[in-house]
Amino acid sequence: MQKLYILDGSWYMYRAYHALPEITGKTGENMNAVFGFFRMVFKLFQNRPDFFVVAWDGPTKTLRHQQYAEYKANRPEISDDFKNQIWIIKNIVKDLNMNCYEIPWYEADDIIYSIANNVKNENTQIFIESLDKDLKQLIDKNIFFSDSSKAEITDRDRFVWEFGFEPKCIVDYLALVGDASDNVPGVKWIGKKTAQDLISKYCYIDEIYKNIDEVSASVREKLLEQKETLFNSKSLIQLYQIDELQELKIDNLKLEIDFDLYREILKNKLGFKSAENIIDNLRKLYQSGEQLSLF
Repeated sequence: MQKLYILDGSWYMYRAYHALPEITGKTGENMNAVFGFFRMVFKLFQNRPDFFVVAWDGPTKTLRHQQYAEYKANRPEISDDFKNQIWIIKNIVKDLNMNCYEIPWYEADDIIYSIANNVKNENTQIFIESLDKDLKQLIDKNIFFSDSSKAEITDRDRFVWEFGFEPKCIVDYLALVGDASDNVPGVKWIGKKTAQDLISKYCYIDEIYKNIDEVSASVREKLLEQKETLFNSKSLIQLYQIDELQELKIDNLKLEIDFDLYREILKNKLGFKSAENIIDNLRKLYQSGEQLSLF
């Protein structure tokens, strides 16, 4: 079966920047996010995907900011050091001819959601590399949530074991409990256990309100008092199906690696000495089909 990896590039950059100590590049500037990003990408390539694409957060505020001014307002400003590395990484991804998308007003999650929905088929396994729980609604028999750094794959059975309900219900669960990382409020005084019980029984918050008389008095009171907040929270968490990606076909996402170009840019241009050995091992892996360690 074919494999497509969809990478949340914005998360990968953030993760690399905060995971690695300072690494000096050829220019003398810190390049830890750049080095870490491509090291993690090469680890994905070790799985020999047939298709690959990187999704970036848009360069401007999103449609969600128009709806709720406090959306992500709790996030600290990123450092100039990190900002400098962001544009370096994005330019290198383009120079290496990797498939990537960045669409104004949308987040990487919306791009991933749209791509997965548009290209999924019976002959392709899709692996989503992201930290965001809202994307787990996509999980089905051929779509998986992946964390390659921990060698963890979340399929439908693992998701149900962890949450107690089907993946399609995750948006309504998150609407109830809120999302502190995005400053989405949820319903005050309803915790994860109560939300899990409600969602495992009703799945969708519309169904909860249709059966509100079945809910305990204390929880019912909170739900009725904060109904508007709850539905607003859900609308912030729901992902957009992006019109610009409607005609996208999976063949547009083929992974084609120019190993000489990779070496030229990463080793010779950026000065990542270890890149030569990693790229040589990657070439051997793709030519021989044998499982080799890249690092």
